[in-house]
Amino acid sequence: MGKASSSKKVSRAASTGGGRTARGRTPWGWYSSLFLVVVVGTLLIVVSRSNVNKAAAEPPTVKDHWHTAYSIDICGTVKPNLQQPTTLIGIHTHTDGLIHVEPQNSLDTGKHATLGRFVSGEPGFKLTKTSITYPGDKTYRNGDKCPDGKPGKVVAKIWDPGDNKGKIVSGDPNKILIKNDRLLALGFVTDGGDSLKQPASKATLPDAASIPENTSTSTAPGATPPTTAPGATPTTASGGVPTTASPAAPASPTTSPPTSAP
Repeated sequence: MGKASSSKKVSRAASTGGGRTARGRTPWGWYSSLFLVVVVGTLLIVVSRSNVNKAAAEPPTVKDHWHTAYSIDICGTVKPNLQQPTTLIGIHTHTDGLIHVEPQNSLDTGKHATLGRFVSGEPGFKLTKTSITYPGDKTYRNGDKCPDGKPGKVVAKIWDPGDNKGKIVSGDPNKILIKNDRLLALGFVTDGGDSLKQPASKATLPDAASIPENTSTSTAPGATPPTTAPGATPTTASGGVPTTASPAAPASPTTSPPTSAP
């Protein structure tokens, strides 16, 4: 009986590594793995926050107000300035031939301040590396022919301050960064971009910062200037304030010289 009991004890001791039970072991491997997970996780959080802060600090920031002069040339004809959209994003135009960079959030700052961001806020204006659509006009794709019968292609050219020669930008023009006082010419042309010239709106860059925000410098599309009703006769009331009489009968009206208020 004693011999059998001793054999069981020896067998049990062998299975537990010499008499110590598994319950009594310290799980150093598990603790080491947990420690590594915590360290790596902390490092990833620190690096991520650092990158976010760095990106937020890259100009333009929400405190900046930049301007780029631009033009759009389709088959040798420079198109009118794009209209100010009804809803303004942080990168927009005021119908003045300028791209205004007034970031509202992270979608407009740093590396996100691109031509593509501007295009996304202009209804009817579309741009890719192989096609361009001016609002209200047809879409021109690489290889389409201009009125002179020659095939054209989408080209973008930029001039940075102090650069009078300019350079053609290859690849997707939507990725072009909008920079302060930069000049930008977009075109669908037949000569590879040699004919693209600096935008005329560059002359307004020095005074661009004085243009009121969120206002247009021209009459909005569809707006009609005020007119005098047919048959109305301008007269002058006492005190020099012009008034408009009701339309007269089809007789020959007598018109008093109109005066202008100060």
